Amino acid sequence: MKNYYKKTLYILTAVLISASTYAQDYSEGIFILNEGLYGTNSASLSSIDTQGTLENDVFSTQNPEMELGNTAQGMGFNGDYAYVVLNGSNEVKVINATTFAFVASITDQISSPRNIAFYNGYGYVTNWGDPIDTEDDYVAVIDLETNTITETIAVAEGPEEIVEKDGKLYVAQQGGYSHGNTISVIDLATNAVETITVGDVPSTIKVDDDYLYVLSSGKPSWTGNETTGSLHKIDLLDYDNEVVFNFETSEHPSFLTVDETDLFYVLNGDIFKMALNATTLPTTAFNSDNSALIPYGFEKIDDKLYLLDAVDYSNSGKVYVYDETGNYSTEYTVGALPNGVYQNNSSTLNVNDYAFENVTLFPNPAKTSFNLNLTENARVKMHDISGKLVKDVKYTKTQPIALDGIESGIYLVTIELNQNTSTLKLIVK
Repeated sequence: MKNYYKKTLYILTAVLISASTYAQDYSEGIFILNEGLYGTNSASLSSIDTQGTLENDVFSTQNPEMELGNTAQGMGFNGDYAYVVLNGSNEVKVINATTFAFVASITDQISSPRNIAFYNGYGYVTNWGDPIDTEDDYVAVIDLETNTITETIAVAEGPEEIVEKDGKLYVAQQGGYSHGNTISVIDLATNAVETITVGDVPSTIKVDDDYLYVLSSGKPSWTGNETTGSLHKIDLLDYDNEVVFNFETSEHPSFLTVDETDLFYVLNGDIFKMALNATTLPTTAFNSDNSALIPYGFEKIDDKLYLLDAVDYSNSGKVYVYDETGNYSTEYTVGALPNGVYQNNSSTLNVNDYAFENVTLFPNPAKTSFNLNLTENARVKMHDISGKLVKDVKYTKTQPIALDGIESGIYLVTIELNQNTSTLKLIVK
């Protein structure tokens, strides 16, 4: 009853706020998260619509006399809502993803939060806890239906970026105020945690269908123990199978992004492009010019690269936009300390999502193999009626799934694609 009352109050508050503001549609375009100055409620959000028009302070515009908060560290979209992680406010703000009207504030068991990921109706937020305490760091689990914390999962010191893939969370530990060198892997079926050792100060992690990519900046020279930056390409099916690319000792890369064929990272303010199947690091910059004074964030969305500039750590920041050939396109002036670029991919279904809603397998019953009516690669898991996993493979539209060694019987086939999951029954003769 208590949670129901709180949820009703949140919804009523959002409706009242929305009714008194200009009901603009923010479901498309991209969003720049501006960290703001630590210790002040100067965090903000900027919107760049599909026509390239910039609007700053969109949260304050849609929620008059309400501040976003202190030190916006991370952001994510899930369903109808956006979630902003506020490190200085010890808070996660829930916002309507279309109108940007305030919905709820989550503060229980949120302590020095950093970033957020989502899976199966839950949000997962990395928390430093007490930054001085090296043993109280954790991932807080949010029930997205009630906006309440259901549990916490202990991890190593300084959890920062977090991504989800196939029911597992990958958490980069930079080490808080010190310097870490690990990735925690959390199996969400059991909450069991295992550890992958990478380079010092893993600053960015990305994942595709087959690999986990970890860019480690290395310890800087001012520590008195400078170490090499590195890029780790780790097989998701075998964490011991990895390729490591080492930078020069004086090189400290940051901000990694990955698309279907290439990865991009930032080094000394320049953008470097590297094919996913490359065997060596690139030696020349990809971008046509280098205007950023203090690179503070980076992302590739659709056909554009966005390089964020803190400028002087106190005044308005900059966003530099490059096309897919590395040529400078345009720039924007945004809020102080822009640190992230985000897109709302969850509010509308694309063609492939609609196709996934009607996924089928055939033939059924099957003898030697079966196919799916999908046009994209997917992860397929088969369980027998006792719940035992009997097959875990990657499906491609050109290769049917073989049933070699599978005994006759009834099986549950789980198909995972783009964070969507569907389970179908298969009869094997």
